[in-house]
Amino acid sequence: MPPSPPRRCDHRTASGGSALPRAAALFGFVAIATVSIWGDAEAAPRPAGLDAEVRATWTSVPLREWARRVSETTGVPVIVDRRLDPDIAVTLASDGDTLRVLLERVATSATATVEPLISTTRLVPRDLAGRVQAAEAARNRVLRELPTDVRRIAEQRAPWNWPTAARPRDLVAAAADDAGLTVTGLDRIPHDHLPATTLPPLKLAERLDLVLADYDLRVAWSPTGGSIVPIDEGLEPSDRTAASSASKLPTPPRRDRKATPTNKADAQPDRERKADDETVYSLRVESPLDQAVSAVAKAMGLRSTLDKSSLAARGISPREIVRVDARDLSRDRLLDALVAPLGLAWTIDDETLRVFAPPATSATAPR
Repeated sequence: MPPSPPRRCDHRTASGGSALPRAAALFGFVAIATVSIWGDAEAAPRPAGLDAEVRATWTSVPLREWARRVSETTGVPVIVDRRLDPDIAVTLASDGDTLRVLLERVATSATATVEPLISTTRLVPRDLAGRVQAAEAARNRVLRELPTDVRRIAEQRAPWNWPTAARPRDLVAAAADDAGLTVTGLDRIPHDHLPATTLPPLKLAERLDLVLADYDLRVAWSPTGGSIVPIDEGLEPSDRTAASSASKLPTPPRRDRKATPTNKADAQPDRERKADDETVYSLRVESPLDQAVSAVAKAMGLRSTLDKSSLAARGISPREIVRVDARDLSRDRLLDALVAPLGLAWTIDDETLRVFAPPATSATAPR
C-alpha cells in the first residue's frame, strides 16, 4: 500500500525552478570538509560571515595557509598582515564555533588582534589595532562627499589575484589603470614581493587599501583621483570613534537549531516571505554526498536522511564526491544544485530533507 501523501512536499530534480529572488536576510554556515553556505554577496560580511558556524579541524597548519583555507570555506576573506609570522602553526578544532570566535583564538596564539572591515577581516599586530578600521572609516566618509563619477570608480567590483613574488607597487598601479583612476605617490610603496593571493570581488577602494595597509599606507581620494598617503594622515576623531565601535561589535548568541518555533524562524528561511524578501544562498562544496547533505540540511535548520537503498539500486555510493559552486540561489535551487551532479532528487516533509535516487525511467514530479 503506497504511503499517504506528505503534508507538504517539495520534490525536485536538477531541472526546473523559478526566477531567482533577491536577498533581504543573511545566513552563514560552514561544514566539515569544504562545504560552505553564505548569504547575499553584496552585503557586508561582518554581521553574517563572522557569525557563521564552523565545523572543521586543523592540525599544525601555517597561519597564512589557515587563513586561505578559512577564507575559501566561509567566503570571508581573512588577511594576515605581513608583519605577523605566516608560519605560526594553527592547531584548532571547531564543532559549531563561530568564525569570529575562531579568529580570536588564532589571533591570541599569534599575538595579534582581529580587525573586521566591511568586506574583509585582517589579523594585525596588537600594537597596530584600529588603524586599518579608522582608515576605512575616513575613506568612506570622504567618498560620500565626492562626485558621482569618482564614487562609481571607487565602487567598481572585481576579483583580484596575483602570483607569487608579485610586487605591491605594480599591483596598485595596474588596478588603478584598469579602472581609469589617476593615483599619485606610487613611489611611497616599498619594493617587496607578495605571496600568491586570490580574492573575491571587492570594490576598487577596498582592493587598493588592502595591499597598502601592509605598509601603513592608504589612498586619499579626491575629485581628481587619489594619492597614496600614510595610513593615519587626514583622519578625524569621528573616524577613530567609528573604528573603536566596529571592533566592539557584540557577538550574537549561538542559535539553537532545536529551539521553540519562535526561535526556529530565525534559523531557517521563512517560506512565507515575499519574493523580493526571500533568502538566497550560495554553495561551494567538494565533499562526500552524505556529509554534504547533512551539512546543507543542518544549515537550513532541517533534519536529513539519505535513501541509501535507492542509491544502491542506481550504483551510487553515499561517499561519492559531489562538487558544486553556485551563488545567489533560492532554497529550492540550492538543493537542485546539490543533487544535480549525481542525478538525484529531494523532498522536504516534516522538517526533514530526504535525498534519494529516483528510478531511471521516472519523470520529475510536478510542483
